[in-house]
Amino acid sequence: MGVRRATLADVAAVARLTVTANRELQRDLPSLHDDAELSAPELALRLLDDLDDGNLLYVADRESRIAGFAQVTGLMVGDGGHLVELRRLYVTPELRRHGVGRQLVGLVLQDLAQRSNPPGLRAWAAAGSPAASFLELAEGSPMRPRWKVGPGGLAVRGVVYGWTVRPSAVRGRALAR
Repeated sequence: MGVRRATLADVAAVARLTVTANRELQRDLPSLHDDAELSAPELALRLLDDLDDGNLLYVADRESRIAGFAQVTGLMVGDGGHLVELRRLYVTPELRRHGVGRQLVGLVLQDLAQRSNPPGLRAWAAAGSPAASFLELAEGSPMRPRWKVGPGGLAVRGVVYGWTVRPSAVRGRALAR
C-alpha cells in the first residue's frame, strides 16, 4: 500500500470512488449529503475545478488501484490563522482499520509541514460518528462543537478537530537536541 499526492491521471479513479463514498454517506448521514446524484464524470470535473482552486488531493493505491483518497481545501483564514480543511477522506471498506486513513492524514500533515509557514489542518465530523472516532485515532484534537446544515434543512451536531503543523526544519532541529 502506498500513499502519495495525486496526479491528474488519478482524478477519474477518485471520482469513481467518490460515487461509492457518496452512497455510503447518503446511507449514514442523508441530511448532510448534497452531491449524491452526481455522476463520476461530473465529480471528476468538480475535482479538477477544486484542484485549480488550490485544493490538494492525495491517494492510497494498492496493486495499481486507488483504494482511498484525501481531499484538502486550499488555504483560508480562520481560527486566528491560516488553515486548510480535510474536506473528504475515504478508504475502501476492505482496507479500513489497516492504517490507510492514518497514512493519508500523515502524508497531508507531512506535505503541509514542508511549507515555510504551515497552516493548521481542520476536519469536521458528526458527533459520535465513525468519522469522529477515526479523527481522534488520527490524533486530531477536538477543538469546538459545530453544527452543519445539509440540503434537506436538517442540522447535525458535530465537532471540529484540529492538528497543529510545525515546519519540518523546526521539527528536525528539535529532534536533534
